[in-house]
Amino acid sequence: MDYLCRWLSILLLLCISVGVHAGTEGFQAEAYRTYESVEVDGELNESDWQKAIPIRQFTQYEPDEGAAMTEPTEVRILYDDRHIYFGFVCSESERAKIVANKMRRDTMLYDNDNVFVLLDTYNDRRSGFFFRVNPLGAKEDVAIMDSGDSRNENWNAVWDSRAKINGDNWTTEIAIPFSQLRFKNEETSTWGLNLGRTIQKNQEEGTWAPVPAAYTYLARYRTTQLGSLTGLSGISQRRNIEFLPYFLPGVARTKEDGTASVFDLGGDVKVSVTSNLTADLTVNTDFAQVESDREETNLTRFNLFFPEKRQFFLEGAGLFDFGIPRTSYNAPPPLLLFYSRRIGIEEGHAIPIMAGGKVTGKVGGFGVGLLNVLTDKYSADATSSVDAVDVNRRNYSVLRIKRDLFTGSSVGMIAINKQGLDTHNRATGVDFIYRPTGEINFRGLWARTFESSEISGQASPGNSILSNESPAINPNALYFGGNWQSSVARVNASYTDIGEDFNPEAGYVYRTGSRWFRGEARATPYLNWSIFRRLWTGPEVNFILDSDNQLETRTFIWSTWLELATQGWGGLRVYRNYENLTDDFEIREGIIIPSGRYNYNNYNLMLNAQGQVFNGRFGFNIGDFYNGTRRGFDLRFDIRLTGRFSLEPRYEFNRVTLPEGSFDTNIFGSRISYSFSTDLFTKLFVQWNSDRNLVTTNFLVNYIYRPGSDFYFVFNQTYGTDSLSTGLLDTTLVGKVTYWWNP
Repeated sequence: MDYLCRWLSILLLLCISVGVHAGTEGFQAEAYRTYESVEVDGELNESDWQKAIPIRQFTQYEPDEGAAMTEPTEVRILYDDRHIYFGFVCSESERAKIVANKMRRDTMLYDNDNVFVLLDTYNDRRSGFFFRVNPLGAKEDVAIMDSGDSRNENWNAVWDSRAKINGDNWTTEIAIPFSQLRFKNEETSTWGLNLGRTIQKNQEEGTWAPVPAAYTYLARYRTTQLGSLTGLSGISQRRNIEFLPYFLPGVARTKEDGTASVFDLGGDVKVSVTSNLTADLTVNTDFAQVESDREETNLTRFNLFFPEKRQFFLEGAGLFDFGIPRTSYNAPPPLLLFYSRRIGIEEGHAIPIMAGGKVTGKVGGFGVGLLNVLTDKYSADATSSVDAVDVNRRNYSVLRIKRDLFTGSSVGMIAINKQGLDTHNRATGVDFIYRPTGEINFRGLWARTFESSEISGQASPGNSILSNESPAINPNALYFGGNWQSSVARVNASYTDIGEDFNPEAGYVYRTGSRWFRGEARATPYLNWSIFRRLWTGPEVNFILDSDNQLETRTFIWSTWLELATQGWGGLRVYRNYENLTDDFEIREGIIIPSGRYNYNNYNLMLNAQGQVFNGRFGFNIGDFYNGTRRGFDLRFDIRLTGRFSLEPRYEFNRVTLPEGSFDTNIFGSRISYSFSTDLFTKLFVQWNSDRNLVTTNFLVNYIYRPGSDFYFVFNQTYGTDSLSTGLLDTTLVGKVTYWWNP
């Protein structure tokens, strides 16, 4: 209870404060209503394009903040009853230096020449929809929450775009259906808007409404710095209904069970409950086209974290975010109270999802999310690639509410229930975000879990809320952190306290029974020295105590990174580690690191090169490891001979030498992709993990035969490489057809 009181005291102080933000009120664009048919072909040859008011004022945030962009850019905006259209004309004096080598849908376009549209349709400066296109017409879309701090890069909308490279410019047309957006149903609408362009030959990025360079690559996602889009009148979402049925025939073969036919039917329905609320329903959900997780090496005592890739859970996923931010891009989050991968995935098996539904959107100043999913019972024996599993039907329910406060601030709550036949696991919590200025933000949360006893109906002693819930010594989690950043420096600090009995079974916790003090400072000045563009350097300190306040882990890291003017970067990290193992740590079968106190150092060097054809990264690590040593390297390449073909090999190797024994880890992966057009591509993804003694292959053909409608051909195989299980273990071959119908 003291945790809750502490959190409420902090919240009270925040609510009586006043936040101030620098605005961009002077930046206003106007959309022009068209009554002629707009053909999305990248040519902007309809007469109404010339009637729209052009936007030409673009300023850099990289590399020369506030300076005009070196190449002129012009944008015009049209709309009709069903779509909003954006037409870009991007002048380019050196056509040969245009970087455009990607065509596949949803590939990351940051390293290509590109343009983007950011729409804040609620005009609340908190959330938005981000659409990006390169000169070949490749598309990328991102759903944004919390002013860009939370981004769902796997979100997919149904929209259209085409691009064309001309003599001294390149052009693109973007058509976004109103049905894919969420907005208030008003006679005259005003939305938040930003427009941007990247010119790769100069490593130059700019926007129409200026954004702070302090946020580096995240600046393009900032919804606190937006202009306004006016002129939208008479638009509405009506009672929009979308159907996405699928059928899936195929065959599957396993070494144990032989060959069996596969046939499935199911689908999704999207209904606009109001102009601000959308309901998504799914029946017999299938994820055959979802790519396998990338193999990872685990040299820690804790679980790995894998991102969600399944489309049903990605729609509106940002609203359900409740947790502690990651300490770095590659690090797992310390806590997610709701982690959707807990639904329908168990010990490496895909558990059938019978049905599910969710409602997301806005009600006044409140963001509202409600999710309910029912999974079927499932049983499978262990194989060489997955463990045995035997689960009954389960129901998962989540309620999330966030209240907007000030500019970019919010307070919220969440409630989660995982219900089995005889047991349940529940979690609840409250959180806040407070942004007094554009450079400063504070975050905090408190959460608690509740569990039932193993024997249904048996009363449990203790301070449980329900009579059949087990007592828990400390089932609470608390977090408070703050961050300040400018164009020359950044500082952040946080405190995390996760009780040893904190157990959100529908969530993710990296480390329980710990109190974590973390601080980081970085100097980030622009150098503009010869080939060096920017320096990043500074310390990071972590102190982790156990539940008895005994020091368990201490890490000191000094990082120095140099960004090059000619694309690419290099860096060195020095680690000073302390670990107090209270129990023996079995790092690999038969190899045990004894309990005790360990001090050791290690060093990590990373080099990254970027070019129009070749991108490469090399990482090398060397140093001590507990009472032994560790040596390793990581090689990654991205070779794009044309905009159609790409080869992305990756190899990671580690050799760990300990008094109790030694072992090597190897991970190899490679993607080979070929795009026939922006609507038809093939991909082969091959991986080998020596820890799991498995080789997996995934071959995919994806044809978008009309916007929102797909044909997939999927061919997967798994091979064993150890002495107990060698050769082909399982094969799956399926075709899948979806049809998007928006009557």
